[in-house]
Amino acid sequence: MDMAKRWLDANLRKDPQLARRLIKQLLPEAERNGDVLGKAWLLFQSGWLRLDADQYEQGCALLDSARSLFEAAGERAGVARCINALGRAYDRQGIFDLAIELYRESINLSEELGRSDIAGAASMNLAQSLFELGESGEALAVLEHCERHYSIAPHNRAVTHYQKGSAYRALGRLEEAERILMDGVGMAAGASRDAMDMRCLLAETLMDRGRLDIALKLILKGLKDAAAFGERHVWIRFALAKTRFHLLQGSSDEAISVVQDARRAASELGARKLEAEAERLLYKAYKAAGAHEEALAALERYSEMKDLARNEQAASRIFGLHTERARREARHFEALYRQIATISEVGQRIASHLDLESSLATIQNAINNLMDASTVILALVDEEKQLLDYRYVICRGERRESFTRPLDMQSFGCWCVRNRSDIIIGDLESEYSRYVPSYKGLVFEGVPESSLVYIPLILEERVVGMLSVQSTRQHAYDQQKVKVLHAIGGYIAISIENSRLFSQIERLASTDELTALPNRRTVMEELAKVCRRTRRYGRVSGVVMADVDHFKRINDMYGHDIGDIALRSIAGALASSVRESDMVGRFGGEEFVVVLQETDSKGALLLAERLRKTVERLEISGPHGESLRVTASFGVSVVSQKDPDCHPVLKRADDALYEAKATGRNRVCSRLPEDGDA
Repeated sequence: MDMAKRWLDANLRKDPQLARRLIKQLLPEAERNGDVLGKAWLLFQSGWLRLDADQYEQGCALLDSARSLFEAAGERAGVARCINALGRAYDRQGIFDLAIELYRESINLSEELGRSDIAGAASMNLAQSLFELGESGEALAVLEHCERHYSIAPHNRAVTHYQKGSAYRALGRLEEAERILMDGVGMAAGASRDAMDMRCLLAETLMDRGRLDIALKLILKGLKDAAAFGERHVWIRFALAKTRFHLLQGSSDEAISVVQDARRAASELGARKLEAEAERLLYKAYKAAGAHEEALAALERYSEMKDLARNEQAASRIFGLHTERARREARHFEALYRQIATISEVGQRIASHLDLESSLATIQNAINNLMDASTVILALVDEEKQLLDYRYVICRGERRESFTRPLDMQSFGCWCVRNRSDIIIGDLESEYSRYVPSYKGLVFEGVPESSLVYIPLILEERVVGMLSVQSTRQHAYDQQKVKVLHAIGGYIAISIENSRLFSQIERLASTDELTALPNRRTVMEELAKVCRRTRRYGRVSGVVMADVDHFKRINDMYGHDIGDIALRSIAGALASSVRESDMVGRFGGEEFVVVLQETDSKGALLLAERLRKTVERLEISGPHGESLRVTASFGVSVVSQKDPDCHPVLKRADDALYEAKATGRNRVCSRLPEDGDA
């Protein structure tokens, strides 16, 4: 039995099939002989095999049985190992908080026994759970303590380097990450899974440091090795790394091709986390390629996958809790699951709106259903103007006016955005000085808020905004409530991006790219509205068509760049010379249309003449600094009640423009409807 135990400790994962046969053969013998410890060790090893096969319910049952036998026999080292293994079971199911509790229990018991080997294994597992929870600094501290005080099995040393490299990278300590991963790659030489994982993380770190050539070599070798050894999960990770490489190189088409292959492979394997990461990178690649609709679709798929993963993780928490103590915690997780389901439902409503203002209407009720929040603030980052735009401000149920603040201002919101960090204050008067010189400059002077939470809204590594909740009660918010806010904030960040992409698509669809004026389609839509109002109410509106004289000569003599400058200058001059209610649009080429609301023929002629003089006075810089002059011809008409649609008035204005061209250019002519000027 002792020989079998030593073999199983060394070879359980190297040869699981032989291990199962050995356990199946020895377990009845241990029961017949009354060998409690032997049976316990065999059940322990069988439990590990079940965990490796993702059979968590059966694995936990076997480990619980082994733990009971070890406790009965007074074998506390076995108890410590079972607790560590149970922690690993919960860890793999995403129940990190319970896993951490069990790992720490195993470490404490191992220290009492002087078993630094068990404490070392549990510490490595603890560090991994902390890292998965985003506590990279604490994970690194645990690993460093482990190296100083515990022993690490030779086959786990490369894993420790991988974990430390991950933590250093997450903390932005890239030079240290590169060094430790380089050592780890040498330690895990060959094409083992550990070695390939290490090379992939090293490649990512090198890209973080801008060392793209070396990173590419590692990626290409990793793709080749992973394919050769059938390591499809590792192949996907290398493919995602290659996608990021192409994005850094500005090669969006190559990035799209690679990440689509990675996404298909992840979908076939059911590797949802990798598939979600592929969708995230696909969004970035489409965005870089200017394919905004495809980018939006990828972003929505990524959001849906995150929702699904979050709900599945919550469900697995509930399913994985079997002991009496765990059943008590299951009630907590059931409540948490309901909370997550509520957040998910709210998130779907928020993320489904392309109009940000429509999304904002659901935020106040959602947050108030989950916590005390007498004040809710949402601010958006304006990167171009370096402002924080307080877009949505609710205080005591009342919507306040929006306003902006410079990002370098000494305020809680600006501090949160600049530092990409949460602010959690339980007592404003005693805690404000960590963030701002004075709390008197709060948004609402005189409102007695005592508890404040500010969280940055981060999407694709960009801070896109800030969310704050505030309460009149002291210490109204704990870490759990902050996590809830982060969950809601994640949806809001997606909504902000959806709204931005939608606005960009709308703008591209309605705006002329060169002049930034409304394009032909938009002008026609506006003119159709004007014609309908004229037929219904009898109101007169004017239409002016303008065409730049001898524009081909400008392009031929000075080149198209100067021609474009001329068109932009003329467009700006026309737009600045009309009322806000009027519309100036580019109709095509060097032709412009002006739609004049509530304007008769006399007013339209006067305006056209003013526009003609404005264009005539324009000075445009030539290629060598010389001043160029341009003129334009104008045709004027008005909308008639008898016009069935907008085409007749356009035809009259175009005929008038042709007359202006034919009679010498740089002049205004008009063609009125047969019924005269209304």
